[in-house]
Amino acid sequence: MGDFWIWNYELRTRGALNSKTIRRAYSGALVRNEAGFGCLHPWPELGDPTLKDCLVDLAHDQESALVRRTLDCLRVDGRARGENRSLFEGLQVPSSHATLPLLDEVVLSEAVKRGFTCVKVKGGKGGGVDLRRIRLMMPMYPELKWRIDFNENGEVGELLEELSYWSEEEKAAIDFLEDPVPCFSGSWERLAKESGLIMALDRNLEKGSSDVEVQVIKPAVQEMKSGPRVIVTSYMDHPLGQTFAAWEAARAGVKEICGLQTHGLFEANEFIEALGNLSPEFNIPKGTGLGFDDLLEALPWTKLPS
Repeated sequence: MGDFWIWNYELRTRGALNSKTIRRAYSGALVRNEAGFGCLHPWPELGDPTLKDCLVDLAHDQESALVRRTLDCLRVDGRARGENRSLFEGLQVPSSHATLPLLDEVVLSEAVKRGFTCVKVKGGKGGGVDLRRIRLMMPMYPELKWRIDFNENGEVGELLEELSYWSEEEKAAIDFLEDPVPCFSGSWERLAKESGLIMALDRNLEKGSSDVEVQVIKPAVQEMKSGPRVIVTSYMDHPLGQTFAAWEAARAGVKEICGLQTHGLFEANEFIEALGNLSPEFNIPKGTGLGFDDLLEALPWTKLPS
């Protein structure tokens, strides 16, 4: 694809993002070639190569999952910019849940005020305490749906014990449990069967069976798939990468509530401000391709050594 130029960035969080990390600063790189732009934002905590390794791979045509998807983004973005059109022409971006970095009454109330009808929260070690907190908050907003992501840190016995106290109406408020335990274990089947809840698979999705009820796709590292229920989420990355995820969801015609509104997890910058206030509806950035034309052109790009 010719030469590449990069701009290194750092996103600073407003609080903890998940159980896998305590970092507050997250580094990545925007990438450009002759016409297109893309984003590289690795999560070493989740098994990704480091940013340095990703850039070496990019420079030497080694297509790891992150690099391959960045190259895909460069191609489609560059093609649209060359045709002087937005990639979102004629497309509808699905609405999003609110991604809550912590669970308290103030944060939850703010999400509901912004119009979110579904929230995604993180579950910690074991998971029983987290479920109890959620159960206590459910009466505040009876119509709200909950998605709970455990990053495989749940303990099936503890989860089932807590859920044994829940009514069917309370269980119905849970849209799904995401990666509650490792998928390739008897614990997954036991939890699904005995709880009666829907399970969603994110990690190791490429190895999952076709009968997984909910597939969580992150376009930063995965190609789109088909299935009974497909949820598209950002990689909690730069707004350019977030917008790429929104475009993938839109072009695939996804109707499910997705997770495309994550820029509010980070301290503001010009790109974050361009995406506007948090709401269920995605604010498509102005410009050609994936947008952000003026902001991208103004960056001090550095040629990536080959």
